[in-house]
Amino acid sequence: MVTGSSYLVTTAQSKFLVDCGLYQGGDAADRKNYQPFPYHPKELDFVISTHSHLDHCGLIPKLVRNGFRGKIYSTPSTRELAEALLTDAAHIQEHGATEKQIETLFIKADVDQALSQFETHAYNQTFISGNIKICFQDAGHILGSAITEIWVEDKKLVFSGDLGNSPVPIMRDPTPIAEADYVICESTYGDRLHEPPTNREKKLLAAIRYAKQHHAKLIIPAFALERSQDLLYTLNLFRNTNQIPKIPIILDSPLAIKVTKIYKKYTKLFDETFQQYLKTDQDLFDFPGFSQTNTVEESKTINDLSGEAVIIAGSGMADGGRVQHHLLHQLGRPENQVLFVGFCTPGTLGRKLISGATRVRIRDKSVSVRAKISSLNAFSAHADQKGLLAWLSGFNTNPTVILTHGEDLARQTLQGKVTRQLKRQVIVPKAGQIVKLN
Repeated sequence: MVTGSSYLVTTAQSKFLVDCGLYQGGDAADRKNYQPFPYHPKELDFVISTHSHLDHCGLIPKLVRNGFRGKIYSTPSTRELAEALLTDAAHIQEHGATEKQIETLFIKADVDQALSQFETHAYNQTFISGNIKICFQDAGHILGSAITEIWVEDKKLVFSGDLGNSPVPIMRDPTPIAEADYVICESTYGDRLHEPPTNREKKLLAAIRYAKQHHAKLIIPAFALERSQDLLYTLNLFRNTNQIPKIPIILDSPLAIKVTKIYKKYTKLFDETFQQYLKTDQDLFDFPGFSQTNTVEESKTINDLSGEAVIIAGSGMADGGRVQHHLLHQLGRPENQVLFVGFCTPGTLGRKLISGATRVRIRDKSVSVRAKISSLNAFSAHADQKGLLAWLSGFNTNPTVILTHGEDLARQTLQGKVTRQLKRQVIVPKAGQIVKLN
């Protein structure tokens, strides 16, 4: 399952979590968020937050609401991004974004309390919590994302978190780790390979040029965190090299606007290519023809625009957010395009559209799908099968590999590859399964 990431680690002397993520992907997944935790939050010594995507940190405020008062360890930028995303999530909870909302999971006060419990540590700086030694390394997934090295008694555990898709824009490659006894590794794209990066740029350029030529709308559902910044960075490079025609490009996401400001504070964490571009362009997320819409009123005027436009809006899976407003207005027009640039969980509106649905329900309205629907997985922030195998091959201590955070087919396919190619013992646990580490 590519959502609701959380691991409970119990030793003779301590009990802690690695991540406490929100379940996403339709009503069935959402109902899991309201179930009681399978442990007592007050008994936890601490929580490690590998990064700020809600499927990894989104239930931390609920944990606090239920009595957890220990430290929450993360990198500095993860804490800052988590503040933006969790505050936004609390606002949605408090205002009942959907009629299907069962109850309020948490409120802004719970987020504020959780933020007060964060303790941040930079990459490659070892710290101690009780009798546990911990060190964060760059996972290359999003700003602040961490691979977590944990020394427990005489064993070393490595949690991959979400590993980055090398080479993606902006981020550095995932840090190779040489030693571990156990590796808990994500497997989101364990059964497939991404398109080459050159295809990513070609397809995005082609979609923009098509919109210009046909005076049509190109709607790009995008996550506020990471995907929106990758797109802006890439579009800025297109503008600087005169590869795209003059066309309005609109970021219609207040949260993405906030996140972009945070990204601008941490440019030293980005890759060497980004550093080189900074020497000639001091703002790689802004360019002529680009605009942002903060208010609802501004957002509504976008669909009054005549002619062509590129609209980037959340959410990335199209299951909520302002992008639904644009899809309501634009899906029925055959000249328009919808381009998904990230993973869509089964059950979401995005997955239904990608799978070829000819009619969908959006905000209780039945909508005919006549626009061209396509996806571009090369923009994914997750390593593909090749990337996962490359990172796992860096261990020289023959660790046991525990595959998590992936659909069953992805995990089983990757299990076969790791077993045959790397000659490693592999465990593929079920949700809730206890794995005893000798």
